[in-house]
Formats: sequence, structure tokens, C-alpha cells
Amino acid sequence: MSKVFEITSVDATLTTLQRVCERLRRAAMCAVIVILAATLGCESKPTAKPKPTPPIVSVAEVSQATVPIIYPFSGTVQAVKYIDIIPRVTGYITERKFVEGSIVKQDQLLYVIDPRPFKAALDSAQADLTRSEAQLTLWTGEVKRYTDLAKQGAGSEQQKEEAVAKEAETKANIEQDKANIETAKLNLEYTNLTAPFEGRIQNTKRNIGQLVDAESTVLTSLVQIDPIYVEFKVTRNELFEMQSLTSGELTGKKTDIANIKFKVTLPNGKEYGHEGTLDYMSSEIDPATDTLMVRGVIANPEDKSNSESLISGQYVPVQVILGETPNSLLVPKAALVESQLGEQIYVVNSSNEVEIRTVTVGTLYREQYVITSGLKLGETVIVEGTQKVRAGMKVNIATADAATSEPSEPAGKSTAKPPATPAEKPAAPAEPKS
Repeated sequence: MSKVFEITSVDATLTTLQRVCERLRRAAMCAVIVILAATLGCESKPTAKPKPTPPIVSVAEVSQATVPIIYPFSGTVQAVKYIDIIPRVTGYITERKFVEGSIVKQDQLLYVIDPRPFKAALDSAQADLTRSEAQLTLWTGEVKRYTDLAKQGAGSEQQKEEAVAKEAETKANIEQDKANIETAKLNLEYTNLTAPFEGRIQNTKRNIGQLVDAESTVLTSLVQIDPIYVEFKVTRNELFEMQSLTSGELTGKKTDIANIKFKVTLPNGKEYGHEGTLDYMSSEIDPATDTLMVRGVIANPEDKSNSESLISGQYVPVQVILGETPNSLLVPKAALVESQLGEQIYVVNSSNEVEIRTVTVGTLYREQYVITSGLKLGETVIVEGTQKVRAGMKVNIATADAATSEPSEPAGKSTAKPPATPAEKPAAPAEPKS
């Protein structure tokens, strides 16, 4: 009985302990809940977020200027003259008077062929003339003597006629001798080969001591480089548009082909320092290419101040200036934005709010685009910071002096075609827009 009582007492005690632990756990949880509630109740209300500062953008004003109408072409430089230097007499070269690849002046001595045989031939011809003149004196006297004798009846008529014939023959010999002298003089002069015009001399193909043949041996070549030609092809459609512009049909001012100017761009992207004029247009269109050849002439001096001379055979971009459009609206190149809706420009109104305009773009002139519609003169456009703004947003303005300043490159950078009318030009797809 005592053992049973002990077990029952132990069980009761354990049950009592479990109940106490359960009550303590519940009390702890309630305390945690109270603490959390108190903590949450003590939190301060959230403060309002500060309004964002308007972004800073650089702007420029829409300007106005007279813009040339420019057609771009791909041209090739061609020498005005290219000749081979060929001797007129046969002989041995004794001197070469030029540096290969240098610029030679007109009438500058290039080669000397041994002149001694030709000097001897000249002396011989002059001696023949002296002998013939002596014989003429003799036969002239004989003619006079036989004529006088015939009058006196002392001489025969046959002797007189023979003297007259000899006199005439001697006169003919004198003319022949004079012609031989002139030929000998020319041959002697031909031993000195000179430059027929100023140009760049090529490498020599014959050296001192070598025999050259008259009218066949090529000694070297000479190329005229100043002025120089620039040739390019014009399609039939381009020709029609150019003729419309030059005839005055669109611009109201007729232009002769000799007054049409063009410029070329060098391989380094710089504009060549001289302006050329068109001087020839073919009268036939090549059916194979549907193009017509046009040629211009441009100065190409070779001196220390002009180290970027044009070279025959060189490819150059050509810009033909066919007229001009006054009062064209211009914006910096950086202001133009490409979007799915077309070409757009961000405008800042008088309240410093951003407006987005879809515009029609013409030619690129001196790093500025011609805008034919969508803008007005004097409006303010964003040139830096377009990625930070949207329509209706207020902005802070920082004037972009660099964007509005006139760049150093002239109008030769224009790549777009001229308009159907002088006031409206199509877009210029040749140059990418930022």
C-alpha cells in the first residue's frame, strides 16, 4: 500500500509541475505581446519624402542663317596633263638634271644627250652653205660674162645657158644648205630635254651612259598637279535636280556651270583649303551605269604652306554647292533625338517645362541641323541632358556655350540632298544623328 501511494504522489507532483510550466509559458508570451504592442505604439509617424530637384540641362536657342544647297558625290582626282618624256634624237645620255619625284619648273633642263655629233653636223652644214655661196658668186659672174659676149657675137648661146643653169642650181643648193643648218640646229637643241610645263617628275627609266632612240625611248613621265581635275558621276535623277536648281526654276537665280563651286574633303576629315569650279559636263549618259561624268578643276599648289596636296588617282568626297536657302532654322546636332515616333527635339518653354516636338530635319550644316518644321526661331532646345527629362518636367537651365558656338569646320560636311523647294529640304540620312 505504501508503494502505491508513493507512485500516485509522484504522478500528481509531475502533473502539477507541467501545469505551472504551461502557465509560465503563457505569461511569457503575453509579456512579449505587450512589449511589441508598446513598441509599435511608440513608433513615430513616417515623414513625407522631399520633392526631387529638377535636373540640370544645357540648352541652345534655335538660330537662323543662310544655308548652302549642297550635293555630295564620290570623286576621283585626275591629273590635267600626264606625258612621257621621249627624246627627238638618238644618242647617249650624258647628264640627268632633276631629282626623281620632285617638282620641276617649265623649261627646266631634265636630260642632256651627247651633243658632239650634232654640233659636228651643224658645222658641216654651215660649211656646205659657205661653199655654195662661193659657187653662186662664180656662176653669177659667168652668166654676166657670157651674156656680154653673146651681145658682142663672141660667145655661144649654149655656154650662156649652161652658166644660167649652174647659177640656178647653186641657188637651190644654198637653200638646201640653209635647211640643213636649221635641221642641225634643231637636233643640237634636242640634245637638251626640258620640261614642257610645271609638274611632278617621275622616276627615270634611263640613266647616264645609256643609248636612247629618237621618238621611241621613254625616259620618264611628267604630271601636272596644279591645277588638278576632280571627276565624279551624277545619276540621272541628280542631274535633273541639279539642272532645276541651276536653271533658276527653284531658286529664282540662274547659274552657269562655270560658276558652280565645289569643295573636297581630305582623308583626315578636314576640308581641303581651296575651292574649285565645274568646267565640264558630259553630253551623254552611260547606259551601263545610268550616270553622267562631271569634272571640276581646283587649285593644288605644292609648297610648304600646303602639305595636304591632292594626288592623281586619289578618292575624295565632293560637295557641289548649287545655291543657298536663306532664313533656315538651325539647331545643334546634339539636340536631335531618334525615337520610335521619329526625330524629336526637347524644347524648354517659358515656365522651364519640357516639351517634346517631332520635327522634320534637313541638311547638316557646320554641325547644326536645318529644321524645316516643328520649331520656331528663338525657341530653347536641350542639347545635353535629354536622357534625364520627360515631357512636362521642370528643369534647371545651364547655357551650353560650346553647343551654340560656331564650329571650325565649314559647309563641306553637309551630306543631304537639296529640297524640292529651296525652303524645304529632305532629311540627310548620310550622317548619323546623336
